[in-house]
Amino acid sequence: MPEKEARRVVARRKILHGANFTVYTLVVVAIVVVCNWFVNRNDHHVDLTPNKAFSLSAQSRKLVKGLDQPVTIYVFSNESGFQDQRDLMNLYSSASHYITVKYVDPNRDPGLARTFGVQSYGTVYVALGSRHIQASDTSEQGITNALIRLLKGQKLIYFVQGHGEHDLDGTGRDGYSQFKQALQNEDSQVETVVLMQKLQIPSDCSILVIAGPKTDYLPQEVSVIGKYLQNGGRVLAFLDPGVALPNLSKLFSDYGVTVSDDLVIDENPVSQIFGTSPSMPLILSYGDNPIVQPLARRATLFPLSRSFDVSTDNKPGVTLDQLCKTSSASFGVAHFNPNMHEVSYRAGVDTKGPLVVAVAGTLTQNGPGKEGRFVAAGTSLLAANAYLDFQSNRDLVLNMVEWLTSNEGLISIRPKAAQFQHLNLTASQMGGLLARVMIIPVVIILMGIVIWWSRR
Repeated sequence: MPEKEARRVVARRKILHGANFTVYTLVVVAIVVVCNWFVNRNDHHVDLTPNKAFSLSAQSRKLVKGLDQPVTIYVFSNESGFQDQRDLMNLYSSASHYITVKYVDPNRDPGLARTFGVQSYGTVYVALGSRHIQASDTSEQGITNALIRLLKGQKLIYFVQGHGEHDLDGTGRDGYSQFKQALQNEDSQVETVVLMQKLQIPSDCSILVIAGPKTDYLPQEVSVIGKYLQNGGRVLAFLDPGVALPNLSKLFSDYGVTVSDDLVIDENPVSQIFGTSPSMPLILSYGDNPIVQPLARRATLFPLSRSFDVSTDNKPGVTLDQLCKTSSASFGVAHFNPNMHEVSYRAGVDTKGPLVVAVAGTLTQNGPGKEGRFVAAGTSLLAANAYLDFQSNRDLVLNMVEWLTSNEGLISIRPKAAQFQHLNLTASQMGGLLARVMIIPVVIILMGIVIWWSRR
């Protein structure tokens, strides 16, 4: 081929290669532009952390999406503090157009800081109109709870005392200090009442809690609770097995709920995954009541529980819902008492499962405006310190509280504490890992040197 023709061929190839490169470059740029446009129009992210640390909880999303009026979140800090809070605050503002986040440096805007009463950096306030509430901390739980207080107001919850009920300030395994703190975090004021002294329930009582009495209530006390329910009161009762409660049981049987004198044993093999014993039923079956709707495919634990026989023929003005049921591998040990050391199924005596271990009731006998509600659970350990944070126990108990106060919009799965992931390695594993980390880059460098030398 003549030299002139060869040069033209080379030139055409260069032009073709250049054109191909230009086209490919334009295609890549176009793809990047389209992807950026799509991402900006559809702001989605994937949270791969086990505890969904970079996503709002179901409770927060439900609360925020239900807003119908503007809410402003004020973050009082400096520039570095703003950066620490932006990721969480962006989750709130992107979840609802009703939420606006403002970052305020108290030194640059001392007037606003004085209006809110800001004392230090790292303070967050949630404001609605002229009202504002300080978040207990800068976590999602603190901010969401402040929003709840701002929107819903405060509940006053009374725990009955005088019959060996759980200690609200007890920090041991059987104490209720964590339950009390959880209620206060959701802006409930917690008080105690001794019915046998005054035979009267305070008029400002939002919920009356019966927390695992060791002795039965007096007939007069039960009568007071019954009248409270009929006049629109709300009752949460934890009734342990092995305790004779004929008077309290009569209160619930009047509405079609029989408190069984038994101990529930569940031999469901699934519970072995969690390391629980048969006397601690693992609950995976729930009813249709709003309390348990968010708990689908989640587990709760009912340690040392009795069961309830729920009538299928509801009395006039009474609606009953079965909340939690054991598996078909369960049974109720009849006439249980704590002195029994070994239990096994006795045909014709014990009751085969599934068994109901929690029930809810709605009373509309006295007409509109006086709708009473009650929830009864077969164990008080459900809310004890040792078990409150087991799987979804906390959500179940707090959902009971929200349903009893007619705050169905707050029934959900709550924010979880942050989990820190640790990688535990032995000395030999650490040595092997370091060797691989060092060897791979060295091999790549050597290969590069060999290729360079051969081409040289």
